[in-house]
Amino acid sequence: MTDFLASFKDRNQEALQDRDALDRRLIELTALFEISQTINSSLNLKSILDNILLVPMGRMMVSKGIILLHKSGNCFSIETLKGLPYNLHDKEIEIKNVPTHPVQLTEKNSDVVWQDIFSEFKIELLVPFISRRKTLGLLGFGKKITGAAYTEREIEFLESLANIATSAIENALVFEEIQTVNRELDHKIQELNTLFEIGKELNLTLDRDLILKLLSYALMGQVTVNNFIIGLKLDGNYELAMSRGNLFKDQNDERCRELCERSSFVAAPYQNEDMTEFDDFLSELGIRAIIPMMIQNETGGYLFLGEKLNNQPYTAGDLEFLQTLANIAIISLENSRLFKETLEKQKLEEEMAMASAIQVGLLPKEMPDIAGLDIHGLNVPSKHVGGDYYDIIPVSDDLLALVIADVSGKGMPASLLMSNLQASLHSMIGVIDPLDVLVGKVNNVIYRNTSPEKYITFFVGVLNLKSLEMTFVNAGHNPPYLMHADKSIDELTNGGIILGMMPDYPFETGKVKLNKGDLLIMFTDGVTETMDEDEVEYEEKRLIDFITKYGAKNSSRELNERLLKELKDFSGDVPQGDDITILTLKVKQ
Repeated sequence: MTDFLASFKDRNQEALQDRDALDRRLIELTALFEISQTINSSLNLKSILDNILLVPMGRMMVSKGIILLHKSGNCFSIETLKGLPYNLHDKEIEIKNVPTHPVQLTEKNSDVVWQDIFSEFKIELLVPFISRRKTLGLLGFGKKITGAAYTEREIEFLESLANIATSAIENALVFEEIQTVNRELDHKIQELNTLFEIGKELNLTLDRDLILKLLSYALMGQVTVNNFIIGLKLDGNYELAMSRGNLFKDQNDERCRELCERSSFVAAPYQNEDMTEFDDFLSELGIRAIIPMMIQNETGGYLFLGEKLNNQPYTAGDLEFLQTLANIAIISLENSRLFKETLEKQKLEEEMAMASAIQVGLLPKEMPDIAGLDIHGLNVPSKHVGGDYYDIIPVSDDLLALVIADVSGKGMPASLLMSNLQASLHSMIGVIDPLDVLVGKVNNVIYRNTSPEKYITFFVGVLNLKSLEMTFVNAGHNPPYLMHADKSIDELTNGGIILGMMPDYPFETGKVKLNKGDLLIMFTDGVTETMDEDEVEYEEKRLIDFITKYGAKNSSRELNERLLKELKDFSGDVPQGDDITILTLKVKQ
């Protein structure tokens, strides 16, 4: 009977122990279920990690706890901690051969370097978060307040907790990533809207100063930088277009040009990281970033940016925004430049057209109708206005002056000097006599009113309409050709040097008698210096052959127009390089 009672007591004791074990297991399962419900009901990573850490710490009476999550490679970041210095938060630790099952760190393993770090934190137990055979993170605990060691059942409980928590952590990380992407998308949309608005404003104006002002507002408002330099390329050289902020108040064109030239290798956004000699150069100036202003794969300028107002480095998003902004701005600035050039060109063309009309007005409006004579002149400038001049001036009832001249240079300056010559000649001829004295007076006027590099070749002949005797002065001009009826040719060379080279020069007079059938042709060097495609000049020999062949057969007008056509045929596609002027007189048979 006694043995039976003892056996019963033992069985009863075992049953009570089994019941306690079941109760503890039930409590653990209930706790795991409750924790699972709590952490899976949230997508907030911090809240999930806090619950994972705090529940077992309270249950097991632990004063130190830590959770690390995997970042990349062997790097793990401290995401949550309790009972440890807060400055450890976000600290990254390199853990090689990361554990894949719970590890107690009570015994130091000299082969595992990272154990020293956890020993310093007084962390004794590590439980991994395992996801698809990869360690997502680590759950760590310090000593129990009671000093007791972790039991197998407790470690099993923590391992189960880690397994349950892994999916919740993954979901929270995915959610955080989605939120980050959404924030970046929102930021990108905001940037695109900003660029659209700025672009719209820039496209509404062609005012260079206003474009630069709008660009500066965008830099200050969107990127929060109030110290910057804008350098633009103009005709191959850089110039200071704008500078803002006290940091760059002493900038000038020369310093900006040096800065742009030293930055010529920058073809993409460049951030000063204080790592190179060039970075040291930028740091001395206070420049933290360089943005090239690109147009058609060419650099049209640079933005040099100082520190942001919040003293934070420029992000990749900042640099991308700035590059797009700079490209939009340089296109607007280039459009402004082209528009200004077009206006200036249009204005110049209008002025040149007006000058051309004035110059045409200085030439004879119609050819004189004189018995026994056939006179014709033409002028074909190589530009809107030229420096060639011819004139037919009635001096008296019996005298007629024939004039041809070639002013050095082309365009407006030559035209103005030609006008000066015409005015001087018309005011003096018929008043001052003899002809050599007249030319000397004209020479002095030109000398006083021009620089040494400006001069005029000049020929004037005064023809007596009754005797057909002509007095002439050739001031360095191409000698006119006088072809007689027998086709013999004289060159009219008497005179002196070109006008405007020397004051009070003594010119000499030449005389010649014209007979019936004679032909006098005066021309500028635009005739004889006309070039063909092989750069061969027309020259005097071809001109003499021409007048010998066609002079007697054609009227003065026909001869001049035929010569002009021959010159065009001779030059082919070569553009006219100089003014062409021809004045021809024929004595009728």
